[in-house]
Amino acid sequence: MSTPLNPDCSKPITVLVLSALCVATLLWMPLVNTAPNRLLSGQSVSLLQALVVGSWAATGVMASGALLASALITAAVQPGRSVWRPVALFALGSGLLAIGAVCGQYATAVIGTSTGLERTSLGSGFWLTALWVWLAVSDIMRQGRQSTIQMAGYWAVLMTSVMALLLVGTVADLSTLQEYANRDGDFWRALGQHIHIIALTACMTVSFGLPLGVAIHRHPRWAGWIFPVLNLVQTIPSIALFALLMAVLAALGKLLPFLPAWGIRGVGLAPAVLALTLYSLLPLVRSTYQGLAQVPHAVIESAQAMGLSRQQQFWRIEIPLALPVLLSGLKVFLIQSIGLTAVAALIGAGGLGSLMFEGLFSSALDLVVLAVVPMVVLAWLVEGLFLILGHWSLKWTRRHA
Repeated sequence: MSTPLNPDCSKPITVLVLSALCVATLLWMPLVNTAPNRLLSGQSVSLLQALVVGSWAATGVMASGALLASALITAAVQPGRSVWRPVALFALGSGLLAIGAVCGQYATAVIGTSTGLERTSLGSGFWLTALWVWLAVSDIMRQGRQSTIQMAGYWAVLMTSVMALLLVGTVADLSTLQEYANRDGDFWRALGQHIHIIALTACMTVSFGLPLGVAIHRHPRWAGWIFPVLNLVQTIPSIALFALLMAVLAALGKLLPFLPAWGIRGVGLAPAVLALTLYSLLPLVRSTYQGLAQVPHAVIESAQAMGLSRQQQFWRIEIPLALPVLLSGLKVFLIQSIGLTAVAALIGAGGLGSLMFEGLFSSALDLVVLAVVPMVVLAWLVEGLFLILGHWSLKWTRRHA
């Protein structure tokens, strides 16, 4: 009699491949780049060249690298022993932080022996290594079937460690951090504008999207003409939609003089929020409709038999059961809005996109990174928040089922 194949037998291969990619990336790709100033392209510096700077950094990286390799190999070869997974996760995080510290120490050494104009930026090797580490961590967590709280706790510890690395000043001489030091006021103002636009978009989308999804659920014939319209909006490029709304709002401002007094003009915040709301309606309306549609009809009949009114059925039965699907729509449109808000800077709405486009137009790539990384972090935080909310909503749904 043949022995059934173990479905987990291929998982160790994934971790081994990712660990091999980490080693290959660090050995053959540039860890940092040094340039004479913020505009010119410089020369690549490998990990071995960067390790020459600072004995404590070299020792830390070598120790973390050894721990990283042993933990990865052990977790990969012995996937059934869950005791090694925390060791592997710790090694991955500490190894990446140590490599970042080496980059910062190398940048400090370059600044100390230069005229002050030289810049040291993170190279493609560092970013690719961070990607492989991210994928390896996710794979190890899936192998161990970590709970939502455990996954959130690990990422929270890693993010806290990164913030500590920034606050201590170990990486303060990297070019991106120098851009921040020179323009910290502009950075925080742009970040505040970015979050403000997203908050207004979320309020308008929820105010219109949730009632529209509920209305389509109660009147299914409306779906035949509402969803095609919302799908059509998704096919319009963002720049084209911004331009169209600019023209429409500018014309309305001439016909109705009180609109510009209220801040509704052809450029700025109004067309940006309106365009982002139009883009965000489809995922929220569809998730609301599908979430309510999946509520079993037998549950509704039982609620009616118990004497619950239509409003009580909606808030006590339908919403709790539809909440997991509803949260997925909220997550999709929020993450989508974080990225699209950057484009709104082209019509004067501000936000992190203003720094990003300024960096692109002036060939200052470090300024682009300074604007893009917070957007990635915001999207990552939203993903983590809804991961926890989804976990709680499933428990709530089971209690109401």
